[in-house]
Amino acid sequence: MGNCSACCPDQTVIGDIVTDNFCGNFAIPCNSTDTDLIRVWRLDPDFFNAGAQSAATVSAYYDQGCDNLLEVRVSKRFGPPEIFRVPRQNTRSITVLNAVSVDILCRSEQNTEAICRGKYCIDLHYDVLEPPGV
Repeated sequence: MGNCSACCPDQTVIGDIVTDNFCGNFAIPCNSTDTDLIRVWRLDPDFFNAGAQSAATVSAYYDQGCDNLLEVRVSKRFGPPEIFRVPRQNTRSITVLNAVSVDILCRSEQNTEAICRGKYCIDLHYDVLEPPGV
């Protein structure tokens, strides 16, 4: 069994590691640029103010839609977003430290009236910090 420390938050911080799961279905119009439609998950930016860390495993299943590939963009607290593509009728996953949002983009040069459909799941591991003096 391999060491998982590279994909989990730093456990030297006082507190506990908690996991939340966010799953859902998506139906996104082709070539949409509307953030409200393509953003399937977002973390409150104040989450990191107390020094917490997170690790998110993002999985997407692309059922049907505009093109052969669906694009998933995972934005991080710092640095450029991590991007992965999912072929139709397939699932792909990525684990990202300190993820802050997940967008699903469905692009097509032809069929702009169609909709991309599928499922997503986000397993979020994060610190629960104890308040000072506890």
